[in-house]
Amino acid sequence: MNRFDLVVIGSGPAGEKAALQAAYYGHKVCVIERGPAGGAWVNTGTIPSKTLRESALFLAGGRRRGVVTNPSAANPTVRSFMALKRHLVARWRDKVETSFRKRHVTRLRGSASFIDAHTLRLDDGSEVRGDYILIATGSRPRAVKELPVDGRQVHDSETLLGMDEIPLTMIVLGGGVIACEYASIFQSLGVQVTLINGRDRLLGFVDPEATAFLEQALIDGGMVVRHGARPQGLTRVAHNEVELALSDGTVASAETVFVALGREPVLEDLSLERAGVALTDWGTIAVDAHMRTSTPHIYAAGDVVGFPSLASAGMEQGRVAAAHMFGHNRGGVDELIPSGIFTIPELSAIGLDEDAAREAGYDPVSGRAHYRENVRAPMLGDEHGLVKLVADRKTGKLLGATLVGQQATELVHFAMAVIHYGGCVDDLTRFVFNLPSLSALYRQAAYSVQDQINAGKAR
Repeated sequence: MNRFDLVVIGSGPAGEKAALQAAYYGHKVCVIERGPAGGAWVNTGTIPSKTLRESALFLAGGRRRGVVTNPSAANPTVRSFMALKRHLVARWRDKVETSFRKRHVTRLRGSASFIDAHTLRLDDGSEVRGDYILIATGSRPRAVKELPVDGRQVHDSETLLGMDEIPLTMIVLGGGVIACEYASIFQSLGVQVTLINGRDRLLGFVDPEATAFLEQALIDGGMVVRHGARPQGLTRVAHNEVELALSDGTVASAETVFVALGREPVLEDLSLERAGVALTDWGTIAVDAHMRTSTPHIYAAGDVVGFPSLASAGMEQGRVAAAHMFGHNRGGVDELIPSGIFTIPELSAIGLDEDAAREAGYDPVSGRAHYRENVRAPMLGDEHGLVKLVADRKTGKLLGATLVGQQATELVHFAMAVIHYGGCVDDLTRFVFNLPSLSALYRQAAYSVQDQINAGKAR
């Protein structure tokens, strides 16, 4: 039986970084993966979807500016859009494998299950033993019995990008990150999208003002957005039409239905009970601040531990777990993790919104700057955007930022740095920004916050 200092189950963002971190410390590491290297992040998730997004933006920009001259280019297939995706997926798979080889990480192919708390059996019958074990098996689309995915008319995130043709109409079910991202991407490709959300608003974990701003942008682009309606049954009425019965008594129809009603951790084949690993009420693995499970030498990271289910968070969780298990003082996972939602327009947030700031004992005050007030936005061809800052009224300390618009997922890191180092909105009014640049919106938003603070003092 092979013995390792660390056995990692899964090679997605969390598993990859944990393995490399432990190998960097000089430990003997093994990674078990039943599919291609990189997990869903590389193969079916972030890289493929964001590649499609950038291709869609390129085409949409060309259509707006009238530069699409090849008629066939104006009506591409999903496959033609995915040409770049295929290159990037292959490239990043190789990148992960190269990193493992460079750090002498052993790679085993197959599915693993616990025999006991230190021993795993692969599906070929071989066994490996780890002084430490990290579970990073990721998640998959949650199956809905009433909405069977067939990969033709009904899709989930693992089948959607395999479509041969871009449909004329699409129903997107869900109001979370994946639903909103794909709905906006396909809308930019010219698809008439109906987004049906069973809750009362989109992206319920984000500042309501920002989600309302995003929703209005989607509606202005022609999307139909409906809240408070849940799917109850599906009927295929023709080879190119599906009807969906909804809980409010109405029926929606389209060529294609995309089901994005959440994801669930991939845990059922691991035999966790043999290792004494406890789950939460949500069915995810319960961990502490260092990603340690109820069995002290077993750790978990990434989607298997639940929210925030971000690749960036999973990577950091993996590094934190590896550092802790081998006695390196790295601390717990930083709570200051930005959310990046790659809708069109983008949405990103860091720190506290007003409600969270009040719960934390602050007296929050907010200020805003709109992209249309910045000359860089019309140069880039899209003036629809918002920068919102939240600060403490008493000290002026920056508590949070939410951005909607072009480059929001890049711009948010500036606010993250200011918050991390305890900066104030007053600092933002004194920084010198490149002009023209979208970053200068921070100064405008900071002045807006100061106006609110000064108005309160005047009263």
